[in-house]
Amino acid sequence: MRVFFSLLLILSAPVIADDAGWCTLFDGETLTGWESTSDANWRVEDGSLVVDEGEGGLLIHEDTYRNYELTVEFKAAKGTNSGVFLSTKEKPKSLTKDCYELNIAPPDNAFPTGSLVAREKVEGAGETDDWRKFEVRVENGRVTVKLDGETVLDHRADPPSQGNRIGLQKNSGRVAFRNVRVRKLP
Repeated sequence: MRVFFSLLLILSAPVIADDAGWCTLFDGETLTGWESTSDANWRVEDGSLVVDEGEGGLLIHEDTYRNYELTVEFKAAKGTNSGVFLSTKEKPKSLTKDCYELNIAPPDNAFPTGSLVAREKVEGAGETDDWRKFEVRVENGRVTVKLDGETVLDHRADPPSQGNRIGLQKNSGRVAFRNVRVRKLP
């Protein structure tokens, strides 16, 4: 009986990356915990979540978050338009009510990389074929974004997004994501 309860605790416990409360959302090997909202060809390649074909949509994580910190590395081919959906509904209808769309897009896009689509534009992030990193804090409608270690956005939404999921976007072009980690805030 003791073995059964120990196994039950292990299976129901979150995957904790460290003692600071960070949880890994992508294990680098499988799509476990993620569900696609379209027919996009999400797959795992070389320890990364990759997509480059199919209908636009989101790869949504099953867990829910209200106030949290998120880190994610991404690599987008030049010309790619993608993003990270923060505090999103599974299929958001309004970019100003149902989510925060943290864009990954070329400099000539209306909302280039680091911007919150339909909310706030960031300029100067440029475009590169190298791995980049978002560090995000979402707390009570305030979204703070660091790109490659530099704060690029501090936005207050009133009212806050009604969603509570995290999603990776397939829009156009090839994009890869890795080291997707989240920590709930008290």
